[in-house]
Amino acid sequence: MTTRTEQPPVGATSTAAGRETWADVAKGACIVLVVLWHVVVKDYLRIDWRAGVPVPGAWGFLGEQLLPLRMPLFFTISGIFAANAVNRPWRAAARSRVAGNLYLYAAWLLIHTALLALVPGFPTDRATSPGDLLAQLTVTPSNLWYLYALALYFVVARASRRVRPAVLLALAGALSAVAAAGLLDTPGNRGGVYQNLVFFLAGVHLRPHLTGWAATATRRRLVGVSAAYVAALAAMGLAGAERWFGVWPAVSVVAVAFGLTAAAVAARRRGASTTALAALGRRTLPVYVIHMPVLALLHRLLAGPVTDLHGPVRAVLVAGYPVLLTVLVLALSLAVHRGLLAAGAGWLFTLPSRHNLEGETMSRTDPPTPAVRLDRARVQEAARWLSGRVVRTPLLNSPAIDRLAGVRILLKAENLQAGGSYKMRGAMLAVGRLAAAGHGGVVAQSTGNHAVAVALAARRHGLAATVVLPVDAAPTKVARARTAGAEVVFAGTSLEERLAAARRIAGAHGHPLLDAYDHPDVIAGQGTASLELIEEAERAGTPLDALVVPVGGGGGVAGACLAAAGTPIEVYGVEPVGCDSLARSLAAGRPTPVAPAPTIADGLRPACVGELPFAVARDAVRGVVRVDDDQIAEAFQLLLMELKVLAEPSGAAGLAGALRLAADLGAADLRPAVDPRAAVDPRAAVDPRAAVDPRAAAGRFGAAPPGRERYCTVGVVLTGGNVDKELVARLAARQFADLAAREGVAA
Repeated sequence: MTTRTEQPPVGATSTAAGRETWADVAKGACIVLVVLWHVVVKDYLRIDWRAGVPVPGAWGFLGEQLLPLRMPLFFTISGIFAANAVNRPWRAAARSRVAGNLYLYAAWLLIHTALLALVPGFPTDRATSPGDLLAQLTVTPSNLWYLYALALYFVVARASRRVRPAVLLALAGALSAVAAAGLLDTPGNRGGVYQNLVFFLAGVHLRPHLTGWAATATRRRLVGVSAAYVAALAAMGLAGAERWFGVWPAVSVVAVAFGLTAAAVAARRRGASTTALAALGRRTLPVYVIHMPVLALLHRLLAGPVTDLHGPVRAVLVAGYPVLLTVLVLALSLAVHRGLLAAGAGWLFTLPSRHNLEGETMSRTDPPTPAVRLDRARVQEAARWLSGRVVRTPLLNSPAIDRLAGVRILLKAENLQAGGSYKMRGAMLAVGRLAAAGHGGVVAQSTGNHAVAVALAARRHGLAATVVLPVDAAPTKVARARTAGAEVVFAGTSLEERLAAARRIAGAHGHPLLDAYDHPDVIAGQGTASLELIEEAERAGTPLDALVVPVGGGGGVAGACLAAAGTPIEVYGVEPVGCDSLARSLAAGRPTPVAPAPTIADGLRPACVGELPFAVARDAVRGVVRVDDDQIAEAFQLLLMELKVLAEPSGAAGLAGALRLAADLGAADLRPAVDPRAAVDPRAAVDPRAAVDPRAAAGRFGAAPPGRERYCTVGVVLTGGNVDKELVARLAARQFADLAAREGVAA
């Protein structure tokens, strides 16, 4: 039996990663242009190059031609990212979007004022009196005006959200035209604030159109909009129309169209420069606030020696100095940022977070709070909220696998989920709660799939994401996390090392740490995969008797227990041999760590089951099945050959467990009679090769209730499909080698 896959809404999942990549590329290009412009006008053009060619003038001219592009594109992207937040309640959105930006503006304005006082000759806006400082804090923003404008723009967008977008954009466009024409008093950077409101509002209200434009960008369109931009600049320059009413906003509209198209086309090429721009685009804030003092210091240190240079060195520098200095300023700004974070000064880059917010993650070392409600109703609530936000994956069935197992096996194909695993469900729910609570970012640690899911969910909700992975994480999962927009940090090979790094980063950034399984929203979200499996099997007339779920930290099996609560369905966990923390924990009556053994199922190697998953599963799970790598590989091959499904070994472990369960207990007498704890034999905790002891079946699996002589249908959650091509090739080659050997014997 196979049911149809329900596709996500257009633009919600299928294009999310590409859309976010081009947006980051655009932001990265913008911050490079900001730094380059400041390098040219505040340093390069103030050096006496004594050049016989007009190279300095050419750099100045180039910078002026990019003025209609740089900040309008920056604010358009910012508006796109703020579109969801505009519709949230004030209490949820104001902290990160308004208070956060104003806090950063005020803090860094004070820092700039102090540092730039050390370089009095550097040409930039700097308060020299308390009155000047007060003006910059309130009505005449400094060179940090982007942060000031973001807060102001968000207030305007949120307060005017009931105004028709056409009317709002017309009014903002008129303000931009008036300011650009010099018809308003615009001291300091107030003119920039007036001129760019329309672009932020366009990002907010025209988001579907703008993202659609980027999604359909082609090289042919890029050539067309490039030509239009050059023509608009030439016409404006030749006519001297920079101050004509409406000309500057119109040229900026063309420039934004060019910028969006160029970023989208570049994002698809995935070259080294694109990757670098996207990475920089996720770190624009530290570059923006740090680069000016860095540039001022470099100007003081380098301007004199550069002026004294002669000969070929001067000739080379006069042409390439702006590029070299821009690269140096960017590198030093990012280095200063890393140093400040390492020193515990993360409060310089985000508003210090409030604690104990509803929906914030628990500590991994704290016991689960009794106030947390985890039951079937919570999973059902999660399913309703996630409807349309995640993929409703199909059920798969293979007659060949059924014959091998002796029972009907229904497979929930979560390898087809957004992000490649069922982790997307818990991450989307938990990150959505954090976004609604006003957080601006999130930190996560995992062996891979949770990191990918958190990265995707964070970008969907407009949050920054940092994920901590082991140094031996699967390259496929690392690449997916980066492509989804997360900053990836590597930390050791153990859970303790990852947690320590994640907590340090969370403290530095002021962002909550979202655990991969020890979190009620994650458990409830993961449980929706099992809930869908149960409901769809019931509707098809093949209700489940048992449900088998692979176990890493326990979030999935705990969610399955909640989804199956109140039904006769029995839930089994599956763990790789030597990575059996849940089995040992059930035998000991408390979470029990293990030293994870090597296994191809890299997602099932946490050192210890989570506190909260164990609290849910200890009285609800029927038993734990242990499988070795050979059994997982055989299940992987069955899925590939019989169903043409590519699952990662951690997902294939679910099928391996179902097959092992059927083999060990026998298909005819699987129905347990009494003790729901009996399936975990204490001896199995000592013998890592033991699953459910078949020798004890007669004693613990007595006569089945009337009409239920055996399991008829077993459900399996195929938890993920993020597998490296090298491992696929190795496992597939093994399958073909076995087949060839059998055919050789037959011959």
